[in-house]
Amino acid sequence: MNLLNSSNYNNKQAYWQSLIGLCCLLLLSLGFVASRALISMATVVIFLNAFWPANITIVWQRFHSNRFGLWALLYLAVYLISFFWSENKESWLQVIQLKIPFLLLPLGMCSIPLEKPAFRKIFYIGTVIIAAVTVLVSIGIFLSDWQQFVRNYKLSIPLPTTSSGDHIRFGLWLSFLVLLGFYCWHFEPGFKTSKWLKLTVWGSIALFIIYIHILSAKTGLLVLYIILVGWGYYYFSQRVNRVVAWVLPLVLGTIAVIGAYQLAPTFKTKIDYVILEIKHVQAGERLNYNLSDQGRLITYDIALGKMKTNGILGTGAGDILDVMREGYNEKYPEVPQDLRFVPINQYLLEVFAFGWILGLVPIVLMSFSLFFDRQRPGQFFIGLGALILIVSMMVEAMLQVQMGVFVYLFLSMWLLSFKWQQLPALTKH
Repeated sequence: MNLLNSSNYNNKQAYWQSLIGLCCLLLLSLGFVASRALISMATVVIFLNAFWPANITIVWQRFHSNRFGLWALLYLAVYLISFFWSENKESWLQVIQLKIPFLLLPLGMCSIPLEKPAFRKIFYIGTVIIAAVTVLVSIGIFLSDWQQFVRNYKLSIPLPTTSSGDHIRFGLWLSFLVLLGFYCWHFEPGFKTSKWLKLTVWGSIALFIIYIHILSAKTGLLVLYIILVGWGYYYFSQRVNRVVAWVLPLVLGTIAVIGAYQLAPTFKTKIDYVILEIKHVQAGERLNYNLSDQGRLITYDIALGKMKTNGILGTGAGDILDVMREGYNEKYPEVPQDLRFVPINQYLLEVFAFGWILGLVPIVLMSFSLFFDRQRPGQFFIGLGALILIVSMMVEAMLQVQMGVFVYLFLSMWLLSFKWQQLPALTKH
């Protein structure tokens, strides 16, 4: 399909709508590594792009058909109605501003014909190039004084990554691009026949895997190995029986971890740090907020204790941090104010804020809506992508920061776009 040929679209408005939407997607990818303001502007533009008069009905049908967008609206609605039982209205307003993309991005991305391979190819390649340039710059900084950066890792000072410094989300982003590389190789037309597409896919996969081990963000490493084991199973299951197909990637994954431990000093430092924390917990000592994973466990301890007195509707969106601070004062008064956090688990946080029903139903529906399409070619990889997003929210309060909200919605809608062949089209068949 020639993207610039207007005769391939239903009408002139669909032509401009599609091209503007594609530019917004690439600007969002660029904004992730370069500028929060660019993300905000591109999010607003892509939302407004859904309202071209000639195509608004088709865009709404696409939005309504994928369900994820409806669950995202339900999720936002719970935060809105919690106004009535949140005492801290100023904090509530700040949280709502953070959650507005749950309305904007799902609808906006439905205005782009990502069911067309040509659009998906440009979207994927553009995002990979942006990520690869960022990775190479980060590696260059690391190599300029690698011994100092290794020492910094012992103090939990990460390697410079994106402009926002969100190395956790960057590791997740790169792991997701590894998954998309595998998907494109197996299912997207042209990727096995074009030499430059082969180079793009496998070169980016190799670069990102190496860099994720240098970066050594635990979330990124965890989801990367889930992806590698999953892809290993998919690859071997087509050649050997299922038992062997599971055993082989697990064995190879173990060898890879051992090799990375020996070869990547930052990875070794991170593993040693985790082992130290495990020994500290096993010794039965009081949780130490200076150790990152124990700081996470402290938030769980406080949240689970406070949930007994929060009531059926929870704290409300505005009072999450205030109630957590009360818990810190009661159980961990030695923790400094700037190290007092909300529950560092998105699912636990939702229950803490809104109770079991209002808290869990919307986010669970969003999380699992990506799984239900077993007949779709490549559904294994789409489900694997949904799984890594779930895992990410189980180990981080991912939806409580701007970059986390963006990454979750952006990657979820990207996964959904592979299922859009059956939706009303903006382009001609």
